[in-house]
Amino acid sequence: MRHEWLDVSKVNKDRVAISHRFDNGFGFSLETKWKSGGDDQNKAFNDIVSNGTESSVSYQYKFTPQWFIQPGFTLESSESNSTYKPYLTVGHTFDNDIYLNGRYRYEYTRETKKGKDDVKTNRGEFWLGYRYQDWRLEYNYIYKHSDQVRFNNNKWDYEHNLKVLWNYDASWAPYTEVGNVSASKTTDQRQTRLRIGLQYKF
Repeated sequence: MRHEWLDVSKVNKDRVAISHRFDNGFGFSLETKWKSGGDDQNKAFNDIVSNGTESSVSYQYKFTPQWFIQPGFTLESSESNSTYKPYLTVGHTFDNDIYLNGRYRYEYTRETKKGKDDVKTNRGEFWLGYRYQDWRLEYNYIYKHSDQVRFNNNKWDYEHNLKVLWNYDASWAPYTEVGNVSASKTTDQRQTRLRIGLQYKF
């Protein structure tokens, strides 16, 4: 589960997700999302409304204990559109507990409202992380290029995100994230995204 707040948009968002990977490499995840609504979206859990759902399936193949490749597909749905997201992830873990993962994802957003154009986006990202005892530090960079304006009157956008996770025990792991994301499609204004979350492993 995770809570999120944006300091310029003044919006609170929440999500709950469950995932599982079988011994044969196949995995799935289900996620439901909400956000604050009403007259004060800057207030957490205020007049909560649905913010869509996500469903994913994937297959992870390990070439060696250090290398893996993972094709997958995600479907995101809301009242106004559906987004189809096929992707391919490749990852490597080094002997010093540093890991590096990269992913390419194509996103096709199908709009349900007449007169509104569908959106096609190419998204690339990488994760650079380090595990130390019960702690994990991870940096994530995302670049998106679309057929419509996304940021500062350009058809591209980017994000930075830093995550710190603490494995309290074998099951519980609280974490926090700080991100830098765009705040406007027509200007170069950026905003800080704060997240706190909790993972539970069965």
